[in-house]
Amino acid sequence: MGLIIVNILKTFWRWSQLYLTLLILIIERITRFFVTTVFGFVPFKFYFDNIGFSSGVSKEASEEEKDLERDAIEMITARGYPVEEHFVTTPDGFILGLHRITGPKQFNTPPDSPPTSPRKIFSKKYNNNNNSVKNRQSQQQQQQEQSKSVEVDSESVSTTSSTTPSQLFSSNKPVVVIMHGFMQTSEAWLCRSDPKDSLPFILADAGFDVWLGNNRGNKYSFKHTQYTPNQEGFWNWSLDELVRYDFPSIVNFICDRTGAKSISYIGFSQGTAQGWAALSTNTAVAKKINLFIALAPVSTVKGFSNPMIDSLARSRPDFIFLLFGKKSMLPSTIFWRNFLPKDIFVKVIDTSVRFLFGWHTENISQDEKAMLYSHIFSYTSVKSVVHWFQIIQTNRFQMFDDILLGITPNENSKKPHRYHGRVIPGYHPAQILTKCALFYGGSDSLPNTKALLDHLPRDKVVMVHEEEKYEHLDFMWGKDSKKVFSKIVSLLKSNQNDILLSPNLSPKSLI
Repeated sequence: MGLIIVNILKTFWRWSQLYLTLLILIIERITRFFVTTVFGFVPFKFYFDNIGFSSGVSKEASEEEKDLERDAIEMITARGYPVEEHFVTTPDGFILGLHRITGPKQFNTPPDSPPTSPRKIFSKKYNNNNNSVKNRQSQQQQQQEQSKSVEVDSESVSTTSSTTPSQLFSSNKPVVVIMHGFMQTSEAWLCRSDPKDSLPFILADAGFDVWLGNNRGNKYSFKHTQYTPNQEGFWNWSLDELVRYDFPSIVNFICDRTGAKSISYIGFSQGTAQGWAALSTNTAVAKKINLFIALAPVSTVKGFSNPMIDSLARSRPDFIFLLFGKKSMLPSTIFWRNFLPKDIFVKVIDTSVRFLFGWHTENISQDEKAMLYSHIFSYTSVKSVVHWFQIIQTNRFQMFDDILLGITPNENSKKPHRYHGRVIPGYHPAQILTKCALFYGGSDSLPNTKALLDHLPRDKVVMVHEEEKYEHLDFMWGKDSKKVFSKIVSLLKSNQNDILLSPNLSPKSLI
């Protein structure tokens, strides 16, 4: 009798949390509708010019203020680095944007920015000399004549006039691709106030050919050959498609573009999940990755510290689709990012991550938070969120469950284990085919790092490093993250030396 009462109380508690979640979503939508309606009819120009996050950038604004509204191309250029933009189309039709830092810092004085279009940067020569328009046109004409002897790839766009045609197709540098986390873009790696605190710029200065990837659905991969973002088909994907299509497409394109036989891969959070899954299932792609560095590595997830959100994560998938639809997950985050004053938006994000994960963000500089949080979010699909919720429910790193039962057979669950007529295919980091290194935080409450370490093959793990006081985001934005980045640079250089000394590979074969 007592057990029955306990189960009833647990059920009541769980449903009360779900209804509270629904109430919060309804209040948010009503508030957003009211704000949008009022500001649509009343010209609150003063607010947007002086208070709101997206208030525009004046010519007198500081570089830090300009960075709030810059995109990836503009941030790279403003920090003095040569940059290219490329696009690759996946087999299922998504057009993914890639950013490439082709060399070390080239100039100290930032150009006038943001330009009217970041894609017009190629028409300018960013150096300290004031060239005349006639000279610039002459230089461009010479470059066009030189490029006639080179077969230009129609899927890429160079955005710096300082890049020669030969640099577009080959690289004699070791190549590194860096992948962002869940609901992020490549901007998350670039938005540190000082480029010396940013991993991509550190690697570029250290002599690496640096690429930054973008998964489908975010602002740089917001294009499909068949669907538009207003159609459900555009958002009908989960982690499986990121593994099956996005990861191989990016790796293959970079290898083809640079001429490198193998490259190094650095993933953060969900970017590591893509790595564990792809490099344990796709033999052809695994051969092209010489080292996988996992920052805040994730395969299975412990869950959420807040009982309300944890109840939501453990509810039926069809209930999640009912709450959020079948398109983009919480697109209103961009609205509130642009509407709220900077200091309030920072407090909202700090409160949200503490509410969801129990993170205190004490290792992130308070002075940098407005900049960092302005580039923290982009779009993802509701289906990908459901996929992660399924992983939480089953405590198993598995493919998407299309039947949407919400409960998948799992012998590790607390419920009695019974025979079932179906098994959802899983991803097995234990079968990874690539050397890997892990950097994880001792104060990171989200990933189940211990379970991951227990499964990894010892002959593939070249380094395991714990930062005791680090939370999840600190591996990108920590005040002292350079101590981690210096280890990464040393590891990559050591790995490159091993490759060059390998009897199976000659230096020429890597170029």
